[in-house]
Amino acid sequence: MAVFELILWTSAFLWLYALVLAVAWFIAVGRESTETHVGHFVSLMGVMVPVIAVSVMIVLVGGVLGLPWIVLLLPLTIPGVLVIALQLEVSRLWEPTVKTELSRLGTAIALTIISATVSR
Repeated sequence: MAVFELILWTSAFLWLYALVLAVAWFIAVGRESTETHVGHFVSLMGVMVPVIAVSVMIVLVGGVLGLPWIVLLLPLTIPGVLVIALQLEVSRLWEPTVKTELSRLGTAIALTIISATVSR
């Protein structure tokens, strides 16, 4: 049961970190001219689709090879893909610094702790 709870906590953290990165992406795209907004969205999808395809393939191959524990990774797949894609695009649009990355990470950790206390 401890592994399942760890996966749930990690999934919740990844969803909330993706939310923080989505807000940062919207702010970064909002700073750009309006003519480029569609291009930024297409660029985000261009990063997201291949990563989703690879993660789905990993789960499928694990299922075919008879690795039942690979199904435990499903709750981590979608938020993990969102985090990877948004992180890449936010870093491309907004020059990353240690301060901004730590503040985003801290915000996601704080939101995870708050959601844990509210859900109990």
